Amino acid sequence: MAHVLNTSALTLNPKESPEFEAFIQERIFEQPILASIHRIWPGIKMKEQIVFASLMGKTGIADAACTRPASGATSVMTQKYWEPANIGDTFVLCQAEVNALFKAYYDKITAYAQKFDIEGSDEMRFIAALVEDSASKAIARIVWFGHKAVAAAGANTAGLKAAGDVKFYSMIDGLWTQIFAAVTAGTVQKADVKTSSELTFDEMWLKADVRLRAAADKQLLVSRTIFDNYTKSLRDKSQNFTIELTTEGMQTVRWNGIPVVNMETIWDLNLNDFVSDTTTNGAYLPERAILTVPANIPVGTLNEGDFDQLEAWYNRDERQNKIAYGMTIDAKVLEGYMIVAAYGTFEVGN
Repeated sequence: MAHVLNTSALTLNPKESPEFEAFIQERIFEQPILASIHRIWPGIKMKEQIVFASLMGKTGIADAACTRPASGATSVMTQKYWEPANIGDTFVLCQAEVNALFKAYYDKITAYAQKFDIEGSDEMRFIAALVEDSASKAIARIVWFGHKAVAAAGANTAGLKAAGDVKFYSMIDGLWTQIFAAVTAGTVQKADVKTSSELTFDEMWLKADVRLRAAADKQLLVSRTIFDNYTKSLRDKSQNFTIELTTEGMQTVRWNGIPVVNMETIWDLNLNDFVSDTTTNGAYLPERAILTVPANIPVGTLNEGDFDQLEAWYNRDERQNKIAYGMTIDAKVLEGYMIVAAYGTFEVGN
């Protein structure tokens, strides 16, 4: 039986790693808190309506007659719908199958039942931390890269490297899937990826709607290569700048006063699962940037607490310890005029 805590790679002997506190979890990628990038929209239901009202347009005409003037201006109502999908996972540990030389837990056993039931132990807390981290990564992956029609790459088509990964992406149409469709439909502006990040930002700014340009909380979300290319250009020009770390661990600099957020822990991490085709196995649109505001790319769930709740229990009949999480999730690009995208490839350092 496969279990969640695999000790096969450890050299186990009577004196190795006696305390869980001595373990160092390899955390190359730290996931940000969703609320720093998105508006969180709790309490959504299937097919719940999102209503938009356009501006009135021009009003105010000559008033020279006895009757009251009426320009005929209207606000056009449009709509989108939340379509949250259920996602979840369950992790099973039969403690008897963990090598008894794994002293981090077995040194603490004081009763026979603890050979099987690890509820409340350091081991269970350690596993729970791993599961929470994996759930955070799952949310980010699905929100940005979910695609109901995702498939493995072909000789001339982009897609997943491994067909077995389809199940990790096929729940909803995530933000990038929506952005690509909106660019094709002409409802979202797309800028070209230029030979430098600054030129790319310039074109994005020129294509931005006046309402997006005027938004106080606008932000540039960028892939690692665009972020690194921009900071390199600042160093090359001997311009003073500071790379700030947000409370969520995101690297941020500023371009014309606008935060430029390094999205490598979400975008670059998950783009590793995709290729442009199976002929060249090239990267799939590796350089990406978005200019928008958090409220325009909201993440919805049935309950905001779903994002950080775990279930844990011990099944006495099977003598298995189980941890599970589950939630409903959806993401939306709301209004096309409040976002500009850029994606493609450039050579870093040009």
